[in-house]
Amino acid sequence: MYLLPLIIIFVILCYFISYLVERKYERFVREHSLSIRTLKELNQKYVFHVISTFDLKHAYDNENFYSEISPKDYLIYQLVYIQNKVKQSIDHTYDNRKLYRLYQEDIRNFCIFNQYDTNHCPKNFKKLSEIEKNIFDSFILEPTLDFHIQVSLSLTNIHGVRYDEKNSIFDIQEIEKMIEWLNQKSNGFYLRDDIWQAICRVERGKVSNKMRFAIYKRDNYRCRKCGRQDNLEIDHIFPISKGGKSQFDNLQTLCHTCNVVKSNTIERGAVNSHSQYHLGISEICPLCGASLVVRHGKYGTFYGCSNYPNCKFTKNC
Repeated sequence: MYLLPLIIIFVILCYFISYLVERKYERFVREHSLSIRTLKELNQKYVFHVISTFDLKHAYDNENFYSEISPKDYLIYQLVYIQNKVKQSIDHTYDNRKLYRLYQEDIRNFCIFNQYDTNHCPKNFKKLSEIEKNIFDSFILEPTLDFHIQVSLSLTNIHGVRYDEKNSIFDIQEIEKMIEWLNQKSNGFYLRDDIWQAICRVERGKVSNKMRFAIYKRDNYRCRKCGRQDNLEIDHIFPISKGGKSQFDNLQTLCHTCNVVKSNTIERGAVNSHSQYHLGISEICPLCGASLVVRHGKYGTFYGCSNYPNCKFTKNC
């Protein structure tokens, strides 16, 4: 009748004693271990970079755009804006790898286990060694030694309810190759057609169904050329194929017939304020590395960063 409570008390007592012994050994190791002391000194010596992450997410409410645009396309498009920051993170990753090899070498050369600054050590040497190793491992620095970008694209309805998703992870070598392709230009034109086509697909895909209906409403559900109210489509005033952007002031409602006639021509009077990739780009933003484009405000014409509103750099024309 009294045996079970006694057993429980005995077990609790044994556990408590074991806990006290464990804490005693830990205190001894933390205070007297030369290997841990040396490791702490090395940790002060080696300073690793904190690597920024650039994982990308985007939702499409248009199934056709979602099907056409791949995660690789989306990453190529974004690298136009963020490649300088991405390159910095990649360089920092390489620095971390090189420094970490030196760090590990110093640990092997200078951190010797089972050496203490006193001869009065606890008796259970095996337990002491085990605790020292565990504490030592907890102090080893773990810098970021890998860099990748994950791109997640999802398909939603106009209210944001998700139906499908596709993901891809790109490693350093893949990202560096894309940046290399983006920088292969001649007179402002990309030398690789697949790079330009990827950028065009993503730019075109920025016209969501929600934006499409807003443009229709703004234009009173009429073609801005002939006034028809059927077979309406969204047209880029300054065409994507010539560097136009999918922004409200560069979009208009046209009927299918007028859109076909216009094709990818630039209308008379259209201002090249949306061209970013091909035309007339000779300067880059000194803050973020994106292209400077011509903009028009109430104080006149100026150069603005194409990465606005993330970057608000401006320059007089």
